[in-house]
Amino acid sequence: MATSFAALQIPASFVEHLTERNIVTPTPVQTAVIPPILAGKDVLAESPTGSGKTLAYLLPLCARLDAESKEIQGLILAPTHELAMQIFREAERVLAVSGLHAVALIGGVDPKRQLEKLKTRPAVVVATPGRLKELLEQRKVKVHTVKTVVVDEADRLLDEGFAAAVRDVLRRLMRDTQRLFFSATLPESIVSLIEPLVKEPVIIRAEAPASRMKVLHFYLVSEGRKKVDTLRRLLRLVNARSAIVFVNTLEKVEEIVAKLRYHHLECRLLHRDASKEERAHTLQQFRAGAFPVLIATDVAARGIDIPGVECVVHFDPAADADAYVHRSGRTGRMGAAGLVFSIIEPRERFILEKFSKRLNLPIVEKAMSYGALVDPADVRKKKPPGKAAANGAAGKPDRGTKPPHGTRSGMRKR
Repeated sequence: MATSFAALQIPASFVEHLTERNIVTPTPVQTAVIPPILAGKDVLAESPTGSGKTLAYLLPLCARLDAESKEIQGLILAPTHELAMQIFREAERVLAVSGLHAVALIGGVDPKRQLEKLKTRPAVVVATPGRLKELLEQRKVKVHTVKTVVVDEADRLLDEGFAAAVRDVLRRLMRDTQRLFFSATLPESIVSLIEPLVKEPVIIRAEAPASRMKVLHFYLVSEGRKKVDTLRRLLRLVNARSAIVFVNTLEKVEEIVAKLRYHHLECRLLHRDASKEERAHTLQQFRAGAFPVLIATDVAARGIDIPGVECVVHFDPAADADAYVHRSGRTGRMGAAGLVFSIIEPRERFILEKFSKRLNLPIVEKAMSYGALVDPADVRKKKPPGKAAANGAAGKPDRGTKPPHGTRSGMRKR
């Protein structure tokens, strides 16, 4: 495995830029995908959330650009405004090394302003499929000069909501355009959809960066009418500086917000119906630590990189195992420690068992008692917790434990 970006044949100017940002050692996905991308191969890459996928494709894409060209050479597709803007900001940082720049084309923004920015001759365009398709149909954008296209969050962009627009964009590219598909989950059903769109692809399934830290997965069983109170108690117990709570619908949100704020737990809501500006402002405040709890629908589950999220709570069960992975991936990014909790009703226990089996991941049941996370058997026996340390990651929790490393006193001492 390569131990440096220079060993991966990344140009010295880019290596210097990364070093200034204290990015020195490539992650597994970067080590695996950079050589075939530099060689011009089509690539299908699966790698866990927070493992460095964006730089994995941006670095070789930018290294292959012609600095003298005034045409669009790179195209990156992303499913949401937030992810597109996140990629755009990273692309701008990397492209600055070569004196080039990028433009973002996303819905919800005045297209006239975006067309004005296109006049600046960007080397790379980052776009949501709907807005790009709209501009292509109006002949405001041309993509015949694109050398490399990246489809980020490929499993989502090839589902029913985006597939038609994505396929339309891909049809407009030249036959020899390099095609890169990235996602945290690439099941065989998605791979079969991608294969007709690529030529002799290199398929890579990379691991997360090695770390002594761990993301521990737990679940709490609660009656439906008590779930909001269970959430409130859990957030107080874990005492994370930043936590994301995922809900499936907005039905319970008002009750959640009211109860958390009543108990002096400041929170904000992030959901699809909010305007682009509102969502951007909420994320900016959360990143800055203005409030500790973000309540989100799945619009925030994919690709949003919020450093330092210590805890993820599934207030409602994820739709499937892949959605569980994407939601849970908001914590423990780039090898950091993290906690993931699901709050379920008794009849939903089978859902977590299914996820655990499908993902080969221990998801351990816990209960809250005496200000600690304990084995449910201890609560039934009304036995006060002892002082043993948690061993949840191994699937054999010790009796009576403090939050394993999610509290401020715990996580930051490690």
